Amino acid sequence: MEKKLAGVLCFLLFTILVAHAQPQPRTLTLEEAVQLGLQNSKQLKRSQDKIDLALTRLDQAKDLRLPNAKVGFQYLHALMLSRLVSIPGLTKEPIKLNFDFPAYVGTLSVSEPIFNGNQFKYARQSADLMVQMSRLDADKDKDDITYLVINSYLNYDKILENLLIVAQNMQDVQSKLDEQIKYESQGLATQNDVLRFQLQKSQIQLTEIQLENNRKIANYNMDIILGLPDTTEIILPPVNYRINEQFAFGDLIQTAETNRRELQDLSYQTKMADIDIKKIHDQRLPTVSATGGMYYINPTGDPIPMHNNLLAPLTLGVGVSWNIGTLYTNKNKEREAAVQRRDLNVARDQTLDDIHQDVHQQFMLYQTALEQIKVLQVAVTQAEENERITESKYRNNLVNTTDRIDAQTLLYQARVNLELAKSDATISYYNVLRATGNLMGQGPIGRRPNIK
Repeated sequence: MEKKLAGVLCFLLFTILVAHAQPQPRTLTLEEAVQLGLQNSKQLKRSQDKIDLALTRLDQAKDLRLPNAKVGFQYLHALMLSRLVSIPGLTKEPIKLNFDFPAYVGTLSVSEPIFNGNQFKYARQSADLMVQMSRLDADKDKDDITYLVINSYLNYDKILENLLIVAQNMQDVQSKLDEQIKYESQGLATQNDVLRFQLQKSQIQLTEIQLENNRKIANYNMDIILGLPDTTEIILPPVNYRINEQFAFGDLIQTAETNRRELQDLSYQTKMADIDIKKIHDQRLPTVSATGGMYYINPTGDPIPMHNNLLAPLTLGVGVSWNIGTLYTNKNKEREAAVQRRDLNVARDQTLDDIHQDVHQQFMLYQTALEQIKVLQVAVTQAEENERITESKYRNNLVNTTDRIDAQTLLYQARVNLELAKSDATISYYNVLRATGNLMGQGPIGRRPNIK
């Protein structure tokens, strides 16, 4: 008895462990899905690395203002080929040197640039712009990931809605099939009537199999995008379809011109081009530096001499250097930089045209999607009424089985089309926000749009 009880306990414990080991179903709203996508995105982690890299380069540019210091020490062992040295004005008699001549020599030098044609200032400004551009790139990546998650989420919702409608249709068909089988046994329906409903049921089963396969693929892809275990079953609550939003085209254009990342990127590139022009121009200027040095010269064999037989001169000075060749060699470089700067103006105008076209296209697609929903809502109402009338006629032997199945199929297709249109309109809504560069600020994780 005790062995049986122990076996049951072990089995229950094993069952509990297995159940906990399996990933639990996860219910996710659109906002939660976007947050997960941003939190676990490998692309955003790489974007952060780029920002950190740009920040280190900015620190390097700041370090250029620090003094340049060098220290050196060496031991020399020389064999003197000439052992007599006479220095006019310093020695009356020649100085006799040993044949074996060891010496210690140490140097310490410090150089501080005073003026170098503003090159340090331009290097710092360029590095600071690179930091801002890397942060802008990270914002672009956030927009892309947010849109990817939204698009994947809504496409997954489409599949789930289709499965729900298919299940409802299957239930209706199965009910009618059972009814026909009953009527056939009573001699009120033919075998052909039963076969038609069985064929309709088989077609719905094929659709259900295909949709379920698509659901599994979409679920797996969502797990990967959101950084969840790839066996996590994702459950979606009812989606808030964006089918009642109102946009004014002029406001959308203004918002896009303010927020689109492409224009901000071109603005940074223009500032960078202005700095390059100044940098090339100021390369013609001379460089002025303050220098200082200290030397330790010990001509004895002892590292620390004891009898004032070392030299320790200290030097201070100001140095000026001027590459006068830049006065004529930088002319063409300046022309090249000016052409690149001018091209950025043209690129901005071209980008503005592209943005206006994009906003207009997405605006029109959203308006079209709303109009389609209105038509499809009417179509569903009409299909429901048609199915009701056809059902009544069938029961009174005024229409045949084919007409009855056709009416039901039309109703099923109308419902599917309406749900797909709602999802497509919601995707189109977020396309409008993306076209204005405002997906992050007024999308699913931000405040509601205030554009009217």
